[in-house]
Amino acid sequence: MQKKTPLNRQVVLEWFEQPDEVFANALLRNYQFTFSKLPEQEEIQLILCSVEKAYNSKRGAWTPCQDKFLNLAVLGICLRYHVKPVELSPQYWEQISRLFRFHNWKSCRNRWLEECHKKASWTPQEDRVLKELQQFKPNKWCEIALDLMRICKTPYVRQGKQCRDRWINKLDPNIVNIPWTREEELLLFKEIEQRGKKWAEISLQVFQLKRTENTIKNRYYNLLKQAEAKMKFGRITKELKNKILVDSVIHQLETSINHQPKLEQGEEYQVKKNCQIHLFDFNNYDDYEEVVVISKGKLVKLNDQQ
Repeated sequence: MQKKTPLNRQVVLEWFEQPDEVFANALLRNYQFTFSKLPEQEEIQLILCSVEKAYNSKRGAWTPCQDKFLNLAVLGICLRYHVKPVELSPQYWEQISRLFRFHNWKSCRNRWLEECHKKASWTPQEDRVLKELQQFKPNKWCEIALDLMRICKTPYVRQGKQCRDRWINKLDPNIVNIPWTREEELLLFKEIEQRGKKWAEISLQVFQLKRTENTIKNRYYNLLKQAEAKMKFGRITKELKNKILVDSVIHQLETSINHQPKLEQGEEYQVKKNCQIHLFDFNNYDDYEEVVVISKGKLVKLNDQQ
């Protein structure tokens, strides 16, 4: 829904009345503002005029004059409430977004953060805080990013997308890191044939998030690459080449699965019911009632006590 309220010049001008000069200089020195010094009333009025001229145009697109106005608005809010940019809450960003006809608070925040975004390795403290915040505010990534920076006092910016990616690819306790089975790989390829390369959808609906989006994507392309290394292609289209590779991988997986040794129905049930997998010291396996390993495709008992 578009905003119909006109641009309120007086609100913006009030933000810059009687500023704290020391705090203002610290903001300009330490954060990515486009002003080398505090703007005077005349400069503020010129920026407001340029924004008003294009107020109804280019819906949804950020223009150079909007970018400059956004910088001005963020600086003004920080001065008015004596807060640092990384400490601005959604309520502050909502105030800023009211000045823009076609941009909500998330759009304004993300646009400004793009200018001061910096890649940085995740620290153990950030991981710990992210886990806690995800429990209290599940999947509210923009809010989580703001709280994360405020709590950890990071000198760099974390965006909502970064927090989401960190959670779903590294920190989510549902993630499993055991090797892929042939059945899982076959399921992956068949789902991609039906759905397309919708990694997030497949991760959620097919693997219940136990396999992450990145893991699924990497496994898919790694198997294609392995299949391509075994083939020689002439001059064919990319689409045809991909279809040949996909069909080849599916055929290999189906063949491998069909040739695996199968247990009888009753025996399979007993294995599922009575067997557990343990990590243990092979020197002390006499403590177990029955230990079974798979050797050359067959089940072999190590300590048959019957």
